[in-house]
Amino acid sequence: MRGYRFKANPLDRKILENRNFGVPKVQKQKLTEPYSPDITKPKPPRPKSPSPPHVIKANPVPDYKEPYRPVIEHRLIELPVFSLPGEEISKRKSQEIEERIRQEKEKMEKMREFKAQPLPTGSPDCLPTRPYYPPTHPKPFALLTNDRGEKYQREFYEKVRKEQEYIKESRFHAQPLPNFEPKIPRKPECPPPTEPIGFFFFTDTRMEERHIYDEHRRFREKEAEEQRIAKIREEEVRSAEEIRRLRADLVHHAQPIRYYSPINIQPSDKKPTRPISPMIGEKRLK
Repeated sequence: MRGYRFKANPLDRKILENRNFGVPKVQKQKLTEPYSPDITKPKPPRPKSPSPPHVIKANPVPDYKEPYRPVIEHRLIELPVFSLPGEEISKRKSQEIEERIRQEKEKMEKMREFKAQPLPTGSPDCLPTRPYYPPTHPKPFALLTNDRGEKYQREFYEKVRKEQEYIKESRFHAQPLPNFEPKIPRKPECPPPTEPIGFFFFTDTRMEERHIYDEHRRFREKEAEEQRIAKIREEEVRSAEEIRRLRADLVHHAQPIRYYSPINIQPSDKKPTRPISPMIGEKRLK
């Protein structure tokens, strides 16, 4: 508040010089013109003269001997001639287009006209003599393309020859056939007696391994099925619990009655209001 400074506007001198400044002038009302009141009784209205009797003129009775023939008037309706502003504009534009097309046609026809050059003046004897030149004899020459072609042919044949040599070297050479004739040992004079030797099949071993594998596989499938059933039961229990909880939430439960602290009403400390007369009549008299 100490930093706030109030700056008043300067006094307008017109207010002191002209007292009616800003106050509208009151126009004087016209003087009241007195007029005589209607003291006497009004005169009774004059009786109206009787109106002439209304004469009804009936139409003549039609003649029903001949049939009714309507009178048809043949009229020729002549339509007024009028033109829209757009029609004039379109007509002017069409005329301009036709004029432009005509000018283009004339220009094209002028361009198509053939105009021959005038003949040269003078006789043919005046022409200069033509010099005589010996015939041209071609000279032998060699092109670079021929040299390049010969070089390419040599390189190509050399490449083909090397490929053929490589194919010959890499050709498969079969080994000589072995001798498939069986060697027949000589029979001993007294062969030894045959002694049986114990043996076993690998199919038995594989069958036992397959049996063990099937047992383990059935055990794993049984465990997986039990886990799947347990999971389904857990899902059912969870869904039932969720449904029960939702139903419990949907049931309306009344709120308990709230108890608040009692209100102690105390008498007011204010003085009672004393009525005062508005003195309406006295104000009017003043």
